[in-house]
Amino acid sequence: MARTAPTTPAQPKPRPIPERIGAVLTVLATLIAHARHFAATATTRASAPEFATAAAVFGTDHLPTILHRMQRGLLRALALQEYLLACAARGRNLRFAWPPCVALQPHHRPPARPAPGPRPASLHPRRPDPALLDPADPAASRLPTPQELAAQVRRRPVGRTIAYICMDLGIAPGLCEGAFWNQVEKTLRRYGGSLMRLYQVRARREEIFQREHDRRKDTWHIDWRDLRPSAVRRALGCLIGETPPDGLGPPVPLPS
Repeated sequence: MARTAPTTPAQPKPRPIPERIGAVLTVLATLIAHARHFAATATTRASAPEFATAAAVFGTDHLPTILHRMQRGLLRALALQEYLLACAARGRNLRFAWPPCVALQPHHRPPARPAPGPRPASLHPRRPDPALLDPADPAASRLPTPQELAAQVRRRPVGRTIAYICMDLGIAPGLCEGAFWNQVEKTLRRYGGSLMRLYQVRARREEIFQREHDRRKDTWHIDWRDLRPSAVRRALGCLIGETPPDGLGPPVPLPS
């Protein structure tokens, strides 16, 4: 009798990435590419006057402080990317925050909850996330451990994590290619991020930066508020969302 070759079990096909997770992964890929491009070129760009246009969003032109924030933003983005890929592998998708991009109508509003009573004072008050802190705060450059980042990504809404990544990476509308910023804004609105807080942090940092400029009037000889695309490209090499000229662009979009 002829002996038949043993059959190997068929490998299961990988699950397709859900559309919502795929859209957020595309945003993350661009943020990761920007962080890597910035870190690779900041040392040479920091001496140019145009660097002030990018530094103002951080509230300081002190390069080590900026690079610490960039590193934390990159680590956050990689942790969120890993979390979303794991969710997609389990067949899960993202849910829109309430409500998804539309104003609440009276009949949509959830029932009112009773007013909570006074909360006991915590023995360990929670410090704000380092992304929210001003550059002079010693904790502003703190790098969370991988375990802390993984826990934060699991616990927080995806949009809030994206907002903190944007604060760490110095992302602002005027520095971005228009279509990419629209995707960032949509992601924040859909998944629980706060545009208002993002703008508040940016405004506060720019005020700090201006006060520093006033104390050192001979430091910059350009208008750091000039956000024309040509000025931003001189500061960063490209608009955030464009493919960086050094080849550190975003990877090919993941298949859905």
